[in-house]
Amino acid sequence: MVVFYHYIGVSNARIGHRGHSEVLAWGTSDHNLFPQFLHHAATFGWTGVELFFMISGFVICMSGWGRRPADFFVSRVVRLVPAYWAATLLTGAVLLAFPKLTSGIKPSMILTNLTMVQSAYGVPSLVPAYWTLFVELTFYLLFGLVAIGGVTYRRMVTFCVLWSVASIPAATAHDPVLNMIINPPYSPFFVAGIAFFLIYKFGSNLLLWAIVVYSWLIAVNQPNTSPPPQVVILISAFFVIMAAVATHRLDRVSWRWLTVAGALTYPLYLIHQDIGFTIFSYLGHSVPPLLLAVGTYVLMLAVAWLIYRLVERPVAPLLKARLSEAVAKVRLGPAAGMAGGAVAAATGAHGSAANGAAANGSAANGSAANGAAANGTAGGEGAGSDPARHGQAGEPHADAAASSAGHSVGANGHPVTSHNGSGSGSSGGHSNGNGHGTRAPGGHPGGSRAPGHPSGPHGNGHPTGAQPAGVGGSPNGRRD
Repeated sequence: MVVFYHYIGVSNARIGHRGHSEVLAWGTSDHNLFPQFLHHAATFGWTGVELFFMISGFVICMSGWGRRPADFFVSRVVRLVPAYWAATLLTGAVLLAFPKLTSGIKPSMILTNLTMVQSAYGVPSLVPAYWTLFVELTFYLLFGLVAIGGVTYRRMVTFCVLWSVASIPAATAHDPVLNMIINPPYSPFFVAGIAFFLIYKFGSNLLLWAIVVYSWLIAVNQPNTSPPPQVVILISAFFVIMAAVATHRLDRVSWRWLTVAGALTYPLYLIHQDIGFTIFSYLGHSVPPLLLAVGTYVLMLAVAWLIYRLVERPVAPLLKARLSEAVAKVRLGPAAGMAGGAVAAATGAHGSAANGAAANGSAANGSAANGAAANGTAGGEGAGSDPARHGQAGEPHADAAASSAGHSVGANGHPVTSHNGSGSGSSGGHSNGNGHGTRAPGGHPGGSRAPGHPSGPHGNGHPTGAQPAGVGGSPNGRRD
């Protein structure tokens, strides 16, 4: 929809703040080149951005569920940066080589655009369409702050309500900083996407649908006041489509090609505008406009596939591994790394330390040095559990947390009494002890491991049968 809008529906197609006002991509207004009905339909293609924001709320909530903020950060960098850098460098090279539509593209501007936050510092975006990425980043910031305490059903509902309420004064405050953070024109779409995901995961209830309906009532009049009926119909259709997804009515649509097509939309969005306009400016007088627009779209789709196949797929796993390793080192800290190496060297029979962590994640007598668990998990956070996430009766996402921060492990892997959560086979590091947990005050009986987690190197068994049912809770203490 956005490509359709830029290629056929924009009356004065030129490249943002750097375009010569007298030089248009097509040499004239689009409506003089294409059939009237086609141009008119394309003028509403910008609404595709609103659908994009709604999908983003749905997918980011899904992606962040069950992850620490650091892991969420890694997943977002891996997903966004490789394609963005490739598209930015490619677009910059094209504009430097074919400067007909530009006025002063400099390498420093291209490099600053690699940060994705150039607009906050007054540097124009290399591609005007990149403005949506900054809106995305502010959403990630808000979501990441909420995720510090764990992404749970209760937190997400509260987040939706508070963001909707905060958008009311922000909409009339005319404060640029407040608008940048709260983003009242687009917050209803992100909020609706989150609510749709909660419906998808936990089922419907009146509060979630109230959030959706409220978001729709605001969205149909945003970001432009008094929109034409076509815009209201399109945005309403987006809500209906997302409602069908949330209520599992589209689960049967699982054609394999959709996965690849979906993966191409991001690089296509990144490269289509400036490169496409440059092609129009050089070939618009020698190739029929409609043929040139369709041909350019096919070319951009092919380039998007190359970025996906040659950049995203090979780079993403490498980048994820390196970032995860770096995050693990930060989580353990230099003191924990040094202590882990010393203990592993002293015990000898247990192996040598790797990256400053005790071999097999365990030190003498089965307790991790300084509470550092294997796989880069700090013992103070509980082995395999997320910090500050403890089961709560009636909570749809009730976590059977292994232990709260700072809990230690007794000799031979016997954990001390855990607080505000579930007893588990071990706390902190991984233990080969028997894992006889004590019953926590107000918690769940420990000592039993979930199926598939025998007494072995990973002593993070969730107690079977101890998970409260709750709304949408999972049996056998299994985290959703």
